[in-house]
Amino acid sequence: MIDAPMVEQSELLAHLGSALTNRPTERLRRFAFIPQPLLEGLAGEALNETWGRDTYVLMKYLAITLGWSIEQGRYTIGDEQFYLTAGTLQTRYGTPLYLVFEKNHLQGRQPWILVHVGSQVAAPQLPSPPDIPTGAPIPPGAEIVMIHDHILGNNADRVAFLRDTPRVAQMCAVAGAIQWSLFRGLQLNYWYFGRMNYVVPLYLQSRENITLAPDLVAPIEVSENSLLVRTVLLPHMPYANARASVRRHDQLPAWMLDCWNSEAERMQETDIENPEPQIAADQIADGGLR
Repeated sequence: MIDAPMVEQSELLAHLGSALTNRPTERLRRFAFIPQPLLEGLAGEALNETWGRDTYVLMKYLAITLGWSIEQGRYTIGDEQFYLTAGTLQTRYGTPLYLVFEKNHLQGRQPWILVHVGSQVAAPQLPSPPDIPTGAPIPPGAEIVMIHDHILGNNADRVAFLRDTPRVAQMCAVAGAIQWSLFRGLQLNYWYFGRMNYVVPLYLQSRENITLAPDLVAPIEVSENSLLVRTVLLPHMPYANARASVRRHDQLPAWMLDCWNSEAERMQETDIENPEPQIAADQIADGGLR
């Protein structure tokens, strides 16, 4: 990071606010004005991938990775501007893509404005991309703990054969499917509430071909001696959070890409911003985990 009095890291962090949020795009929008044409231009210049309606997944991706860049000091500065990479996005030819932010002098507005995106940028020094954080190691033999006894929730129809079984049987089936996938290393990194956790595919009906989409997926949080299971989701739902955990979208499993591509245009902004809304609401109401 270049020394200059114009933009201090402490100032940028103060403008960003807390990283402990499940609404990172709201955090980004408070930090800077992001013109939609620039967002669409960035999507057009980057290696082709499905960003969903109004490129909202790209917005979330930038919200998460911009936070990492500032926290890690992976930016450079000029006269009332600062420069950082658009996460690890690249053009079709492997050239990094950059973002340029400028101070906003309008009173009562966001402190920054995104003024330029692309592979060509006139910066005193080009920034490097942020490191993608890793999740805490999964302790061998850790107990799998369900936060809610009605773990299947609104997704019970996805596994109809379990829908009418006792809740204990449902919890045992989910726990067994998690353990089976963890033993085979099938878990994926998954951003959640400002840090990296995991999402685990649940093969509850067939395990003959694990390249096919699972019945459900389970976000898990590593605790000291246990794995906390907050909820279960449909296979396409965690895509935006999992996308931030890899350098290129094609590093995600083919089943996740296929599920996302088939559902992307039907996903609403609120579904993408927080794929676990009910559990988050319950935790806030109960004063629980998060």
